[in-house]
Amino acid sequence: YMILRSPALAGFELMIVWKINVDEDGTVTPVLDLLNKIPLSVMEANRFASDAPHCFRSLLYILGIQASIETLIKYFVKATE
Repeated sequence: YMILRSPALAGFELMIVWKINVDEDGTVTPVLDLLNKIPLSVMEANRFASDAPHCFRSLLYILGIQASIETLIKYFVKATE
């Protein structure tokens, strides 16, 4: 797993859990899940914050792993400004 924290965003924490499945034929499938720790005031004011794990999965299919993580970080930084 990987935990993303920023001293500038107190109370925010994004944990990305990465599992790799290998089937009998040797096909490798990465499975990524997002667990978020977000202040209640932000979650109440912003629906995306509470739906972030589901949205992250959608972003993975559209943007790929790196761009999905970058998009989440950029969004949460803007949401707290």
